[in-house]
Amino acid sequence: MLILEKPYVSETLIRTAIEKNLPVLRNGMSEMLVARGNKLNLYDDNAFAAEYEKRHRLYSMSENGLGWIVEHLKDKELIDKIGLLKDKAIFRRICSDMYPDFFFKEVEVAELIKMSTDGLKFPLVLKPSVGFLSVGVYVVRDEAEWKSAIADIEKNFAKSSAQFPEFVVGTAKFLIEEYIHGEEYAVDAYFDENGNPAILNIYHHRFASESDTSDRLYCSSKALYDTYEQTFTDFLISTNKVIGLRNFPMHIEFRYDGKKAIPIEINPLRFAGFCLNELQTHITGIHPVVAYFENIHISKEEMWKGRENDTYSFLVLERPAQTPANAVFDSAKFKASFSDVLEIREVKEASVGVAATAFTRTDKAHEAELDRILTLDMMEFMK
Repeated sequence: MLILEKPYVSETLIRTAIEKNLPVLRNGMSEMLVARGNKLNLYDDNAFAAEYEKRHRLYSMSENGLGWIVEHLKDKELIDKIGLLKDKAIFRRICSDMYPDFFFKEVEVAELIKMSTDGLKFPLVLKPSVGFLSVGVYVVRDEAEWKSAIADIEKNFAKSSAQFPEFVVGTAKFLIEEYIHGEEYAVDAYFDENGNPAILNIYHHRFASESDTSDRLYCSSKALYDTYEQTFTDFLISTNKVIGLRNFPMHIEFRYDGKKAIPIEINPLRFAGFCLNELQTHITGIHPVVAYFENIHISKEEMWKGRENDTYSFLVLERPAQTPANAVFDSAKFKASFSDVLEIREVKEASVGVAATAFTRTDKAHEAELDRILTLDMMEFMK
């Protein structure tokens, strides 16, 4: 069962939903897709809620769909667990036994605006206790940046958070936590009906430099799985001993400090956004949503057989701010610039700020391409 929502639904997921005849919630997004000729199996609110009571497997394309769940479903246990995972302070308390030395503190906004930094250790992170994307998230490296962040929270946070449902962005409290050093990784996984975890994607979120905060490049490889799959599986098993999730998909972001993987956050009822999760589809031909609905556990050996020396990547190619409104992405030029571009998805809506996304395969002989991708001047590919 699918809840399709903004900002983006891929043609791959639409085809999958049609081929599998998946129940899709009737809302503005799904009706727009049907109007474009897609024969989706739409269910009105009551019918969708009734179907959920039979299937108990639900996937929300975007966290904007969580508000509908809270309003329409009677599954209190599901709603409570979504709320538990969305509340970053509760999540930190759940993980405290695994990370006893990790510093975090929850404070109300009114207290935050007045509080002194005495006793705080920089760098640190400020973020809403309940949040989405980078709304109200601040990396604070010193006293000056603290003052700047507090001023921004005081003046602009309420305005910027208004574009998301209250369930997604809570404005009442902020979390102060220590900055997690190390490389950034992400995992798409689900818990089956017995509460056992199944990892579907492991990504290395690569950056051009320490100051780079872009979503330009995510990579996956057998070497990555060999190194981290057991670590992330152990985390899922330990966490679920406390939470008790079943029939539940999630996307988790980690940083690895060289000794242990520390979770940044968990996103409930979905995999990686902007259809990054479909990297799995390019590798094995299995859509991760289908793997979740049909209880498919994809082994590392199956996933990487014949691909042991390849790196599969997902690229977010930003639309430069100075790009003329009528400019479009030059897919042909981009494809000719790299050894094996598997798919390019142009993004027509300029307001999204993304020109295109792409999936690539890189063999050992062309690994330098990955470094080049991180420093691309996107103006070269606009026409």
